[in-house]
Amino acid sequence: MGHMRTWSDQEQFRTVVARQQGRISWAQLVRLGPSESKIKREIKAGGLVPVLPKVYAVGYAAPSREADLWAAILYAGPGAMLSHATAAQWRGLIQYPPATIEVSTPRKIKSIKGIRVYGKRRLPRQFHRDLPVTSTAQTVLDLAATAEFRLVRKALADLDYTHQLDIPALQAICRRGHLGSKRLREALAIHQPELAYTNGSLEVDFVEWCERHQVPIPKFNTYIHGIQVDAHWPGSNLVVELDGYDNHSSRAQLRRDKRNDLALRERGLTVLRYDGELLRRRAPAIRAEILRCL
Repeated sequence: MGHMRTWSDQEQFRTVVARQQGRISWAQLVRLGPSESKIKREIKAGGLVPVLPKVYAVGYAAPSREADLWAAILYAGPGAMLSHATAAQWRGLIQYPPATIEVSTPRKIKSIKGIRVYGKRRLPRQFHRDLPVTSTAQTVLDLAATAEFRLVRKALADLDYTHQLDIPALQAICRRGHLGSKRLREALAIHQPELAYTNGSLEVDFVEWCERHQVPIPKFNTYIHGIQVDAHWPGSNLVVELDGYDNHSSRAQLRRDKRNDLALRERGLTVLRYDGELLRRRAPAIRAEILRCL
């Protein structure tokens, strides 16, 4: 930021840039005092580096996820905020950030590569972890309108886990003509808190498999005799381990699994192991086996 001697209010400039992770818009630059010709000279000198249309990185400001999110918000203009799956991930309601940053704005702004803009949306903004986002209820509604149904259910479970699940607020935002309302009502009707404890898509698959085949929902990722197990039904001696490729593929992991299975069996537990393909292809036999053990 050494080139910025022309700015009329250096302290204000530093405050804005620091808050926005080293990103600033053309409109903000103009409001800080210098003429357009001075701003253009700063761009030519390398003190301002274009990152999006009329959005700049200040000098050496390093790239980061937060900086990219701020750049998208600044591109969408005053009143803009993270929304949809981007807001859900920033709020910790889904695990992985979407490939495209999603923002909402009261203005009419075109989407560009890497940024999906939902324009003409006059919504209340909240700040979460120093970034403007849609409200929790609006975030979940937008997620229901655009994302997989299971992500909506997982978001509800995570809200429940963190004591943030406001069912009346979610029901109130589900209104005729509002995209996502029908799917959000459906998700609320079959809300399953145990989804918050699942780790990975195969465990989410198993929750849905149990619902579909009328098998009681187990507890996930609990400890029994000091060993973490994928699924266990309290009051029973049954453990089900779900073998996904990512965490059951190396020789060391396979040895660990066998060692843990043996330790649990020595303590009188029954350990069953299934992978995703087996759950799909042999569902009736697996259902019968689980119910028999329960």
